[in-house]
Amino acid sequence: MHKIKFSILIANYNNEEYILRCVESCVKQNFIEKYEIILIDDNSSDNSLQKIDKFKNKIKIIKIKKSKNNLEFNTYFQLNTYFSGVLKAKGEIICFLDSDDYFKKNKLSEINNYFLKNNNLEIIFDNPIIIDKKKKIYLKKNFFGFRKNKWASFPPQSCISIKKEVLHNFKKTLFQKKFPLTTLDFRIASLAELKKSNTLFLKKQLTYYFQHPNNESNKNFRKLNKNWLKRRLEAYEYFSIVNKKSFKTIDYYLTTFINYFI
Repeated sequence: MHKIKFSILIANYNNEEYILRCVESCVKQNFIEKYEIILIDDNSSDNSLQKIDKFKNKIKIIKIKKSKNNLEFNTYFQLNTYFSGVLKAKGEIICFLDSDDYFKKNKLSEINNYFLKNNNLEIIFDNPIIIDKKKKIYLKKNFFGFRKNKWASFPPQSCISIKKEVLHNFKKTLFQKKFPLTTLDFRIASLAELKKSNTLFLKKQLTYYFQHPNNESNKNFRKLNKNWLKRRLEAYEYFSIVNKKSFKTIDYYLTTFINYFI
């Protein structure tokens, strides 16, 4: 029996408008080896699952109940969703995918080639194709991780491919609840800084990253607002724990100072 090479984990919550596009992009990969698609639905109240009913024999669906928490904005909901998928995944490599994003058809084959070329490689970030609701590409950017004395520059969640073994080895750090506003992409980027020699930032664009006005970042974490500043400080603290070293720039001290008064 052939081993499963990839597990694509799709996190969904009330994304009926975009989920079909997302799932189709996974089903139609040109990758010839065995891979699985796991959709983790976070107690959606819309018609998300009905939209993808025709693919029910090609994907696994995990339904979870949304956690109760008194925090108004809790990124741990998404962490819990993905963690539920990681526990069920059988693939050697995990690809994360938010349900409003989607892959190019050669995503898995391209990522696989890089892992085959370098046995020590553990984490790959591909470069996003950023689009808006009109399917207009309005930004292209190369990401390079943590830079000296600068805030981290890293691709979004759906651009991350990581060996499952790494996720299991660092699960207590990556999925801990202590930092409820710190997103999984930043957590993995922090880990990638610790594992620089085992991490690759690709210039190739393999993932369509969809930005729209209704996502949480645009609604609740606008740049320099209260929630944005809280999350930024929390991220600095998280990075220090993962890497066992401080990432204290002028930005860090300014962020700390402002948070003291809010």
